[in-house]
Amino acid sequence: MNQNKRKDIVGFLIALSILILLNFIGSFAFLRLDLTAENRYSISKPTKELLSSLDDQIYVQVYLEGNFPASFKRLRNESREMLDEFQAYAGGNLDFEFINPSENPDIKERDRVYKNLYEQGLRPTDLEIKDEDGVSKKVVWPGAIVNYQGKQVAVQLLKSQFGAPPEVVLNQSIESLEYEIASAIKKITEDKVKSIALIEGHGELNKYETADILGSMREFYEVERVRLNGNLTSLSKRIFKTQDSTETIVVNKYDAAIVASPDSAFSEKDKFILDQFVMYGGKLIWLVDQARVDMDSLRKRNTTLAIARSLNLEDQFFEYGVRINQDLVQDLRAAPIPVVSGQYGTQVKTQLFPWLYFPLISSKNNHPINKNLDVVKAEFASSIDLVGNDKLKKTVILSTSQYSKVLKLPARVSLNMLSYEPPKDQFTKKHVPLGVLIEGEFESIYQNRLTSNIYKAGEIQFKEKSPETQMVFLSDGELIRNEYNEQSNQYYALGFDKYTKQFYGNKDFFMNILSYLLDDSGLILSKTKSFKIRLLNTQIIQQNRLLIQLINTLSPIALIILIGVVIYFVRKKKYT
Repeated sequence: MNQNKRKDIVGFLIALSILILLNFIGSFAFLRLDLTAENRYSISKPTKELLSSLDDQIYVQVYLEGNFPASFKRLRNESREMLDEFQAYAGGNLDFEFINPSENPDIKERDRVYKNLYEQGLRPTDLEIKDEDGVSKKVVWPGAIVNYQGKQVAVQLLKSQFGAPPEVVLNQSIESLEYEIASAIKKITEDKVKSIALIEGHGELNKYETADILGSMREFYEVERVRLNGNLTSLSKRIFKTQDSTETIVVNKYDAAIVASPDSAFSEKDKFILDQFVMYGGKLIWLVDQARVDMDSLRKRNTTLAIARSLNLEDQFFEYGVRINQDLVQDLRAAPIPVVSGQYGTQVKTQLFPWLYFPLISSKNNHPINKNLDVVKAEFASSIDLVGNDKLKKTVILSTSQYSKVLKLPARVSLNMLSYEPPKDQFTKKHVPLGVLIEGEFESIYQNRLTSNIYKAGEIQFKEKSPETQMVFLSDGELIRNEYNEQSNQYYALGFDKYTKQFYGNKDFFMNILSYLLDDSGLILSKTKSFKIRLLNTQIIQQNRLLIQLINTLSPIALIILIGVVIYFVRKKKYT
């Protein structure tokens, strides 16, 4: 017995020594293993670099604590595990806390907390919770506030998805956790800011119509409204190579430029300025309406004629790889508009009907720009063809549903069509492109078209081919226009439908475009992560409910009894 006791003590000391040694080595060597098939608990390299570069404390307040259904508990647990992973790579510069905003029994104090969260940028969600007394409604705030050096950024952790089942919405929200939290940290800690030019002078959207998207853009970037007027230095500047030299170098003033809903033709000078901006590496976003629809006539007479808009951009777009057609797209999946359906006394009764010219669009391509986004609302959009240079990479980032129709311009637009059911056999077009991302080396539309004195002019510094850059083409010029009330001088949030009280994904979509074009860190690529939904087969569960319950209940007990019997006979044989 003494010999066995001595062996046990020696074995214990050896095991303890090994454990201490492993912990000592682990304090110097950092290692984390992810054994899941989709690398669920691994974060991307750009995120790791961002976290390791933090030079001050980040504090994250997550409002996902409380009595939740199983789905919200899963989102809470996944958020906690993601923040644990972030904390491991942040080197002590990240801390977090989970808070229940509804824990205070005082209604006034609770409402004050809710108001504060709303003002900080979080949006609530109403939940129906089943309990012994029936079904009760509860307000939850599935988001977080990131704090850094006195600054705060709101992060919405639960994404919305039009028409998607709850388990899909939850899975997509979990897929986006890394990007949402990491991008908020990058936003609040970044010192160097990219610059964007919002082009004016051709009837583009004014400051009131772009007030909401401008506010969001200015949280990340420096934004300036720029009028071209044929001025070569409006988007670029000329600097001398040396103090004694007369030779100049052209440098873009801005990292990106946006042309939003022009309604008049571009001069060749302005086209040349935009062309050379791209040739020198600038990123360009085109939001162009090819159809002109008189909305005043439509409201007064219930009908109008949609005609083609002449912008003098067709040849330039073709050289860049796209053609925005002179047509109008209809889609059976469309946003509703209010229509007067009757009158009771002095009160007018209205009903909501889907307006086929306002398609709700997304994309089948799993691209970081549109992944896990809600549908985008378009208005009087046109189809896009991919043409020209085959060396360019072309990705459709917005398209209609599989039940679409294309009308050539001119076309009659009438509200009377709402009074009858649209013939579905006419909606045979599938996934018509309405938004395209073009990437690669672009060729100038003006090569072989300029006279020698212009081509060789030192102050112009004409360039025939661009470096690797990107352009985005959207066939709805008003995709980023917010509703504006001139009488009250107030505007609605971009994507908010005042009739259905629903938010569409217009703002998130456009901000994702800017992130993809301007974020050199590649952080947005973390949105390509996908998790499989492994749901239980409800049919098999219903058919074998009793058997499954017996197996789950009796199997652990039988296993414990079996282990106990084995141990008993082993000890009996060893010590008899």
